[in-house]
Amino acid sequence: MIGTKESRQALIRELISNAVVPNQDVLQRLLGEAGYTVTQSSVSRDLADLGVVKEGGRYVLPAQGLAASLGIIDVAAAGPNLLVLKTATGAAPLAGVKLDALSLPAIAGTISGDDTIFVATPDAAAQNAILAKLGWQQ
Repeated sequence: MIGTKESRQALIRELISNAVVPNQDVLQRLLGEAGYTVTQSSVSRDLADLGVVKEGGRYVLPAQGLAASLGIIDVAAAGPNLLVLKTATGAAPLAGVKLDALSLPAIAGTISGDDTIFVATPDAAAQNAILAKLGWQQ
């Protein structure tokens, strides 16, 4: 393996930003072409570290990720079992429907108002998984 973890992750960010990367196999091949010898588990860990999400059949970076696509403008934890997601006025109902449609196991349920979505999680680990999926740093 050449380079450092940081240089490999920088390349992953570049690849995901500039090309359609539909799965880990393709990403592993692209990294190999750039001189990195990586395992699928290393690729998986890198994607998790970077907060990369899969959207529309391709990987996207957090800034382009799920939170942005749902119109979420702020996220706050309200204890270990509740996330409060803020959207623009009128956007929460549709964002809540889209979030529910993902059928994420870390979500126990959602309630949407006009500009707020409450996301119930079974525990703090599930809450952290949702934050990572959204590409949101607390």
